[in-house]
Amino acid sequence: MLSVIETGSGAPLILLHGWGLHSGVWENSLPILEKHFHCYIVDMLGHGESTLDNCQSFNLNEMREELNQLIKKIDSNKILLLGWSLGGLIAMDYLNHYGLDKKSNNEAKKIEKLILVTSNASFCKKDEWPHAMDEAVLDNFAEQLEQDYKKTVDKFMTLQMFGADDYKQSLKLLKKSMASRPMPSIETLRQGLQILKTVDLRSALKKITQSVLLISGEYDRLMPYQAADDMQQLLSKSEHFMIKGAGHAPFISHTQDFTQAVHNFSKE
Repeated sequence: MLSVIETGSGAPLILLHGWGLHSGVWENSLPILEKHFHCYIVDMLGHGESTLDNCQSFNLNEMREELNQLIKKIDSNKILLLGWSLGGLIAMDYLNHYGLDKKSNNEAKKIEKLILVTSNASFCKKDEWPHAMDEAVLDNFAEQLEQDYKKTVDKFMTLQMFGADDYKQSLKLLKKSMASRPMPSIETLRQGLQILKTVDLRSALKKITQSVLLISGEYDRLMPYQAADDMQQLLSKSEHFMIKGAGHAPFISHTQDFTQAVHNFSKE
């Protein structure tokens, strides 16, 4: 089941982290966010303090159901759902599956706005989708994962910060935050890479009726900021905020710009 920490007051804000990490990544931005929002800080299945039952694995189906149970417990119809990187795919998949046209489920109607932070509808390049990663990059990570678990995760964290302003300090903050909770197992990491490699939610974007804020980083090596422009063409209501000087984790390297963008969007 999901481990969820609640803090702050205001409109409900659900925070979903990215691949290989856990909810500790929000440590830098949380003191600001909790002044404006009632934050639900989620460890995804198999990450941090969230456990996997014997019959569970980390996949879209399981995360979708767990997220639905969390949303069901929140007494509000003005929820902000925020997903970073892989967490953004989880959020998009949830809204695609539990769309507003599905009378059998009312929980998705409680999501008022969606915030996608350096997240791509397809992380792998496809025909007419050039602003993404080469499949070989993810294959290489999968191969390295089998050889050296810790080195691969360290390399991924470094790649997320590469090119950002104050790169060394940002990387130091990220690694410090990762020490606060258990790291995922190698099997969970394999399953997360498989999601990043195979999931294509471009068609799902057309079904999302919520207002969407796309936050990108100018120097992001994993999700080029141009992908956010491509996603805007498929979304009915969206805006794109590119943070200059940021990499894949702008909430760490550019905390003030990131939190201000989230706050401004919530007030629109």
